[in-house]
Amino acid sequence: MLEVVILIAIPELTKAEFATLLPKVSPEKQERIKQFHFFRDASNTLLGDILARLKICCSTGLSNKQLIFATNEFGKPYLINSPHVHYNISHAGHYIACVTDDEPVGIDIELIKPINLRIAERFFTPDETAYIRGSQQMPRFYEVWTKKESRIKWEGKGLYKSLLSFSVINPTQSEKNIVYHKVFQNNETVCHVCSSKHDKPAVQVINIADLIWQVGRLPTSRRCNNNQFIFK
Repeated sequence: MLEVVILIAIPELTKAEFATLLPKVSPEKQERIKQFHFFRDASNTLLGDILARLKICCSTGLSNKQLIFATNEFGKPYLINSPHVHYNISHAGHYIACVTDDEPVGIDIELIKPINLRIAERFFTPDETAYIRGSQQMPRFYEVWTKKESRIKWEGKGLYKSLLSFSVINPTQSEKNIVYHKVFQNNETVCHVCSSKHDKPAVQVINIADLIWQVGRLPTSRRCNNNQFIFK
């Protein structure tokens, strides 16, 4: 099932909460997180990983310690012991987004802030550039940007796929099976999911207190897919 969780990290993760959640991720990810210069970057990376683990545990019945991750040749992470589970993570500012499904998915969330629209000429196709130069230029820019980024992540090729090689406004016939879902938007951010499914994703918006409650309460009081599991 195509599911999205949007975590709004306001107020931010405290140092104590950070220390509690850090051991829940792999030693390799812990070391990577510790290398960040800014606490928000480290916090967002940690929260994204925890979100993904939480959703995967719910959909598979596996405990957190049983999850084994790897990356494909282009760097996209996947779950070794449950390859039918697909997920993707994105974060911007104090927003962290995670999508899970039984088919490949991609997600991108961006803060809506002033930007030189000439950047579109470098990364957008002519029809996309024409689209954003109509009305509501800034919202349209971020609509196109998040769709393109989610598509790149859906395909799993990262920077090896050129943003100029496809259009999210006028897709080719071979791309008609690619669907873009707007899953979240407010006055400061927008988020799109790329999938092959036309059904709208189930979207849940939570805060850090909700996340920590779920992580802490799962061992005894929460059931997912009729299976009780332990997040530890």
